[in-house]
Parts: sequence; structure tokens; C-alpha cells
Amino acid sequence: MSQPPFGHQPPQPGYGQQPPPPGYGQQPPPPPGYGQQHPGYGAPSGQPAYGQPFQQTPGGQPQQPGQWGHQPPPQQQQGGSNKALKWGAFGAAGVVALGVVTGGAVLAYNKIGGGGAQPEAALPASAIAFAKVDLDPSADQKVDAFRFARKFPGMRDSLDGVDENGDLRKEIFDAIKEDGGLEGVDYAQDVEPWLGQRFGVAILPPADGAQEPGVVVALASTDEDAAKQGLSKVTGSEGGYCSVQPDFAICGEEQSVVDKAVNDAKGAALADSDTFSQDMDDLGEDGMVTGWMDMSKAGDITQSTLGASAQTTQQGRLATALRFDGPTLELAGRMNGLPAGSVPNGDGTSVGDLPADTLGAVAVTGLDDALRKAWPEIDKNARTALGDDWQSGIDSFTSETGLSVPEDVAKAVGSDTAVAVGPNADEPKVALVTNGDKGLIDKLTGSMTSSTGDAPPVTVKDAGDGRTVVATPAGYADEIANGSGLGDSDAFKDAVPDADKAGSVAYVDISKAVELWGGDMDAEDKENIEPLSALGFAMWGEDDHADFTLRLTTK
Repeated sequence: MSQPPFGHQPPQPGYGQQPPPPGYGQQPPPPPGYGQQHPGYGAPSGQPAYGQPFQQTPGGQPQQPGQWGHQPPPQQQQGGSNKALKWGAFGAAGVVALGVVTGGAVLAYNKIGGGGAQPEAALPASAIAFAKVDLDPSADQKVDAFRFARKFPGMRDSLDGVDENGDLRKEIFDAIKEDGGLEGVDYAQDVEPWLGQRFGVAILPPADGAQEPGVVVALASTDEDAAKQGLSKVTGSEGGYCSVQPDFAICGEEQSVVDKAVNDAKGAALADSDTFSQDMDDLGEDGMVTGWMDMSKAGDITQSTLGASAQTTQQGRLATALRFDGPTLELAGRMNGLPAGSVPNGDGTSVGDLPADTLGAVAVTGLDDALRKAWPEIDKNARTALGDDWQSGIDSFTSETGLSVPEDVAKAVGSDTAVAVGPNADEPKVALVTNGDKGLIDKLTGSMTSSTGDAPPVTVKDAGDGRTVVATPAGYADEIANGSGLGDSDAFKDAVPDADKAGSVAYVDISKAVELWGGDMDAEDKENIEPLSALGFAMWGEDDHADFTLRLTTK
């Protein structure tokens, strides 16, 4: 007796719909186990759910080479279906695309690369966005990932018995089955014989006459016949369609979308695209999850879908990778093709000159020029949204402060600007540090003090080297002016290793925050936050490109 089709379990906790490639709203198909029963449930293997026998050769393979699937009735294809695919093959690969998966088991990225075909080689160059997961990490990175996860008590129970050198596909598959999913699917029989180590998803431009973009999924396949056999158990139940190629099975909701993707990829694959290749080279090593998006194309699709009135200001391309760097989890990114001159040049901010015990800080270079350049667009959008109220607000501001907008405001904020938060459990300690015009700052803070009533008073202090500090309470201005050393602290250097060249920096000392407010936390929450050290962000670049990192460090 055949196994029931894979994909009729209700949603299970801990896994669900796949996240799309970064920055785009359309979700790719979720892993199986998400959906309701279909009339075709339980149909024998090789039979379609809609009642017509699926013609097979005597060897049991479909007559159309490389293809396996059943299309829904014509009426279900009109207007574009929003139903997600529910395929048994997604039991392992689909869930992995969540990145940090199943009971807290964190997967490592492949620092060296396991070799072999990559999903981008099987997907078309016309893709608007793309994301992939690699389940073939190097041994040291896999160990680092599990050790990172085991720092957190909430994850340790879920990781008990997990073999750091084992088959990650099976570990995930078994964890989902323990949660009640994947009933009727046998990993050894239905998945392991063919499923490879990589999973990719691409969002494609809308087909002729369609309004919504298409979505196709590439599952690495090590055995074409076994892949066809395994996929045959599920494609009939929900109208999904798969085209099994030598290295990947390309799957989607509609045969026309899948066939076009396969044919287009043979003519021009995403991996061979000059822009995609350049973006990946600039990004560096792949991560456990790697994503790419053409923001300009995505903006065009958004405008065509929502109408001419839609705001579409996206430009350039974005590539990202989620990586492990020893005891640190890092999201790295590269943006190319940005408007010329949109990325300010600079030699780093002065954030490192803040006191060593700073709890949190945000620092930006070139804020004055950025405000001047952005003001026409800000003003235009505000007038559209607020009408006469916007102009009234500007008039009131200039009347009360004596500052013009945007020129005097830009001079006041300066070209090297930071906001710092000091460690204090009882009273907020906040300071603005800038190389802006002190005379204009005095005028601005003077008008604020006279009009804010019971608000805490602010102190303006000359901090030397052309810096001005605006702080509350008064004592914090002295701490900022006289203190230093943040840039030399180990926590800051681990979280923001590129601070010396970054034009934008953000930093939070998580460990210090737990010391200050841990007594108010739930005991379990505190126990799971205590292993963390800090969170840091840095962005740098010039002309039409920029790089960034977001790092979560542990003790």
C-alpha cells in the first residue's frame, strides 16, 4: 500500500511558510505539512488527484523526460492561485530555509564550500530575488554553530543527542516528525535517496498577462529517478509541478512557470549573470543562508502591481549572507548599483571616543549633507501627506528657534554626529555629541528649554576638538566630555570590528543592560540572554556601493 501524500498536516509549531529573499513581500512556498486535506488524498503513487491516470512507462517513470507533476484543473489556474505548494520533498529542505530552525538547532554556513552545483546555476537570470540554504558546512563551522547554540539554556534540551557531524537533513526531518509533522513520510525511503544539500528559491517577473511574480524552488537532487519517485507521491495532491533536472528538481505551483524557468535557465542562468556574479564576489563567502535581490526590478514590479501612485524609490542590488564567525553570528551585506554619490565617503565616526561604559550609541558621518540632499524629497512627501500643516509646523519651528530649514539644521547636526546612552538603572542618561555649529546648537537648545515645561533640562558643553555635547542630566555632559575608551573595549571591538572605516555605527552592550535591569526580568528569559555580549552594526562604502555587517556576539 502506498504512503499517503506528504503535505496534509496542519501547520506545526516551529516551522511554516518560508521567508522570501530579503526585501520582497511575496512568500515562497512553505514546507509540507501546511494545508488541509484534498479530495485526492490517499491516491496511489503515480495517480493524479483529479482522477485521470498518470501515464507511465513500464519502468514506472513518466513519459515526459525530466518532468513529474499534476496540474490543477484549468479553473484553478485562472487569475493566479495563492495556494502554496505542499510537496513531500520539502520536509527537509523547506524547513532549513528558516535559517535558525527546529527547536533552536542553529545550522552553520559552509565557509569553504562543499563543491558541486549551486541552485543559482539551475535558476534563470531573470530572477528578481533569490535565496539559498547550504546544508554542507565545513566541520569546524558546524561545530561552532552547535557550540553557539548550546550557550543558551533554552536550546540545550533541543540539541541533546544531535550529532555535530551527522546528517543535518535527517536531524531536522526527525525533529519535525517529533512535533507531529511529516506523517506517512519515511526519510530513508522517500527523501534521503535523492535530496541533496542545497535549497534555493527564486522570485521571477510576472508572466505575460499575470499580475503577481512567479515563484520556483530548486531542490538539489543526487538521483533523478529517486527524485521523480519521491516527488510523485505529493505533486498530485495539491496541483504542484516539478521538473527534475540532472542536479536539481525545479518546482512550482504552475507547470507553465516551472517550464519557463527551466528553459530560461538553460539559456541564461542566474549564476552566469554579470551583475549577480559581481555582487556575490563583492559579498565574499556564502553564508548558511545567502540572499540576493535586484531592488530596482522589485520596485518596478511593485509599481506595476500597485499602480502609478506607488512610491518606488528602491535602486541598486542587495546581497546578504548569514554567517558564523567563531562565537559570533553575523549578517553581512553588499549593496551595488546605488545612485552615484549616495554613499558618503568618510574615515569613520568618533563613536570610539565615547566613554568605555557607554550602554548604547548610534553614530553617523555626513548627516548634514545627507539632510540637505534628502530635504526636497522629504518636503515633497510631507506636503503630500500633511498638506498645510507641514508648512505651519516649519513656520512655527523657524519662529521659535530662529533656525532655517534645512540649512541651519544641517549646520547644527554637523558632519560627525553621535547619540549616546549611559549606564543608569534609575535615570535616563542621553547625550548628543556633534561637530556642528555650537552657536546654532545654543539657539536650538535655548528655545527647547523655554518651551518644554517640565521636561528634563539639557546641558550644552564644549567638549574640545570642535565637539559640542548636549546632554541630560547635566553630569552626563561632563562624563561625555571627559571620558573615552569605548573603541578600545573588547565588547565593542568584537561587535563592530569595522568601526574605524564605517560611516554609520550602532552599538548596544547587552551584557551591561542585563546587569542594570536583569532583576526585573523573568528568570528564564534572563538565563537565555546572559550568554550574549553585544550587538553591533557598521556600514561603509563610497560612490555607488556600500557594505554592512550586523553582529551578535557572545561571552
